[in-house]
Amino acid sequence: MASTKIDESGVRADKPVRKTRFVAAPDAGAAPGDAEPTGDGNVPGALMSRRAAIGGVGMGAAALLCFVVGAGLSGGEAAVSHDKAQQIVSLREQIRTAQVHADALPEAMDADRALVTAQGAAEQIARLQNEYRHLTPSVTGAGGTLDQTAAEPTRRNLTPYFVPDVGQAALQPWYLLASDKAVPAGNEIPMSFDSGFEWVAQRPYSVEVGGTIRVTWLALQTRPAAGQAPGVLAWARADYDMTRKSFSGVQTGTTTTGEALRQEVKTP
Repeated sequence: MASTKIDESGVRADKPVRKTRFVAAPDAGAAPGDAEPTGDGNVPGALMSRRAAIGGVGMGAAALLCFVVGAGLSGGEAAVSHDKAQQIVSLREQIRTAQVHADALPEAMDADRALVTAQGAAEQIARLQNEYRHLTPSVTGAGGTLDQTAAEPTRRNLTPYFVPDVGQAALQPWYLLASDKAVPAGNEIPMSFDSGFEWVAQRPYSVEVGGTIRVTWLALQTRPAAGQAPGVLAWARADYDMTRKSFSGVQTGTTTTGEALRQEVKTP
């Protein structure tokens, strides 16, 4: 699983451009923190069917094709020039490509349903990753070694949300905060651990051609300085498949601040 440092803005300079094909509007009551980081190419609030946009491209190419053919045959000519013929071939290919892309898009209702399902699964993964936080004192005491027996229940519960070949690294703790080593274990209920950070699933807004949904999680400070917004310590991203109903392509990374504050966990 790739691990990449990013700056405080959460933007990676080497991140590839992803083409999104369906964009849903956020709920009117959505909190600012629910929005996807802007670096992913998603535009929260935009409400335009990519199917209509692609259809417009196809119709535009068809109209231009008619014009080119008409111009080439004007004046009673029986054939078009070589250049015109090449242009006609190119325009026809654009029309075919637009039709194929339009057919590959999910219907709006299916896309909305998939976005809700992906969000629910992402929130469960955030909850399970947060369970790992209570192991920080034992990890610190063991010199960075994770107690695999103690981690097994959480790892087992995470497994069904990912494709079988996702790799064990995706099921391990994505981030632990070094200062949590001083937090009392309390009643040893994972979610009652008073950690200095928490994983939060960001709301996905777009479905890509092929039926995948990019989901992002952020590890946010729970005790920021007075008057300061919670800082981002780490992030994770994965692709949710509408058909398989599981995540793949997991990537994780830390911000500059998060890297300085993290508890190292040795790879088993």
